[in-house]
Amino acid sequence: MLGLYDRVTRGVLNLANPYTGADRPPEGGVWAYIWSNLKPLRVVLALSLVSTAVAAGLEVWLISFAGELIDLISETDPSQIWELHGTSLMIAAAIILALRPLSQFTRHAANEIGLDCNIANLMRWRAHSHLTQQSVGWFQDDLAGRTSTRLVNIGNHAASVIYQSLNAIAFGLVYMIGIVTLMAGTDLRLALPLFVWFALYLTMIIFILPRMVRAQRDFQAAKSALVGQVVDSFTNFDTVKLFAREDAIAADHKIGLEDTRQALFRTRQIGVGMRTSVVILEGVIMVGFVGYGIWLWSIGAASIGLVASALALTFRITALAEWVLDAVWVIFLNIGNLSDSLKTVAQPLTIVPKPGAPELNVKNAAIELSDLHHQYGTGHGGLRGVSLNVAAGEKIGIVGSSGAGKSTLVNLILRFFEAERGQILIDGQDIRDVEQDSLRAAIGIVSQQASLLNRSVRANISIGQEGISDTEIESAARQAEAHEFIMDLRDSKGRTGYDAHVGERGVKLSGGQRQRIALARVILKNAPILILDEATSALDSQVEADIQAALQGVMNEKTVIAIAHRLSTIAQMDRIVVMDDGQIVEQGTHAELLDQDGRYAKFWRRQSGEFLGTDETPLSA
Repeated sequence: MLGLYDRVTRGVLNLANPYTGADRPPEGGVWAYIWSNLKPLRVVLALSLVSTAVAAGLEVWLISFAGELIDLISETDPSQIWELHGTSLMIAAAIILALRPLSQFTRHAANEIGLDCNIANLMRWRAHSHLTQQSVGWFQDDLAGRTSTRLVNIGNHAASVIYQSLNAIAFGLVYMIGIVTLMAGTDLRLALPLFVWFALYLTMIIFILPRMVRAQRDFQAAKSALVGQVVDSFTNFDTVKLFAREDAIAADHKIGLEDTRQALFRTRQIGVGMRTSVVILEGVIMVGFVGYGIWLWSIGAASIGLVASALALTFRITALAEWVLDAVWVIFLNIGNLSDSLKTVAQPLTIVPKPGAPELNVKNAAIELSDLHHQYGTGHGGLRGVSLNVAAGEKIGIVGSSGAGKSTLVNLILRFFEAERGQILIDGQDIRDVEQDSLRAAIGIVSQQASLLNRSVRANISIGQEGISDTEIESAARQAEAHEFIMDLRDSKGRTGYDAHVGERGVKLSGGQRQRIALARVILKNAPILILDEATSALDSQVEADIQAALQGVMNEKTVIAIAHRLSTIAQMDRIVVMDDGQIVEQGTHAELLDQDGRYAKFWRRQSGEFLGTDETPLSA
């Protein structure tokens, strides 16, 4: 029996596939967003609607039958009850014992398993797919904690709206129609109190719900801001602890908490008023419906069974009214929440993938930058008309003062941002016309801020690589001078070596250790283009020398762009490019730049100790 139950319920679960992709970007409006995501749920939605209609109809029939049964008992000789009505009673018993439980099982299975277990994952899957197509620059404009919270919560909010709409609103609507039909079928006047009550009930909802939605939207925004603030503080807790007093930290957090408290108060204030109004309306329906039925009975216009049905319906309607109100409350609370989440999830892509774009085909890894302009929409900083050709296999170093545009140049090559003007070609292919994953697969990068995930060392080194053996991972780690310290690692759960987890952003490791694991990751990737952005800046002199020696082998037959502060690390490059204020001001070999006696030469003399004290602004990363 349990096996059959498991097969049936799993069959309902699999009526919908929550991992189907969307055929268009997410809609910004709540109802448009929900409607655009219903297609994978159409089978289970149809089952839910049909079973809900049948279940509600049976509930109305049951109350009607109870009234008829009272009339039947009062009008029939007890000795003839089975002879005259045995068949109808047995049919009623079969409906109550078999059909009613089956309809309720189907309804609840469709709603709670088929829908509730699939909707949230469907919304999250599609939202995640959309957000992961956003540019790196887009993620830098918002708090990671708030974005993550909205991504996870959007599934809950949408699921609650759909589930409550079908489980309560649809059921209540069918139930109300059934009651009106039942009462009007006997005497149209019996339906009049219900019409009056329903009009008042609907008026109350229409008047109050818009206020509720606005209040809930404000509350959700305050809560999202609070979550973002907490995540931001905890993510940078070392900085906060170092610079802020404990009472200042608490005071800042209290402001966010109080904003959330006041916003929640406004939603609850509206809720208390609405619930009180419902109790008043319950009194109206009790007095009106039952009193009117008794009056009809007193003048001979209704039977005692009908009065009994009216009494049962009164209690059922009041309970149903509260249930529907709770559902409507939840629906509109979640509409407010969903609206807030869509502010993030439904934002259009800042860099739109080109439909049907081919993969980047890298044969020589030559890079050509033509008249690149990018100032992040501010009109200053960034790049201003940079043109640069990097030949296949050429190694160039880039130096320049802070804000000269070095990082912007790298970000544009990786297409983390879209250039405002100009063109970037790799082996003659415009990077705007190729598939973005293939572009980044062709580039390996080690930056000054080595970024690690809270996973094992093995997973961090092999991220994005399939079919990689432990031997290959260890070989890459050895080349990066990381194997020895990796073997000494042990995390809080007792995992050691390559299985040890490194903590959020690799916080359990030193800066040098993080950078060496990042180097191992790039070595293993073995991409034809290599970008080194202060790749050895966090290492001590001896380890830096060892890494530089390892990099000499790694750089063979690769096109290399290296940003460096210590000029000794790039002095042997084929060419050195000096940038200032978003433009290239010098370029040549180390010897040629020294002969020019320009900015590079002055910086080289400063770093090599030939003179001290100058008004010249030093170059830096």
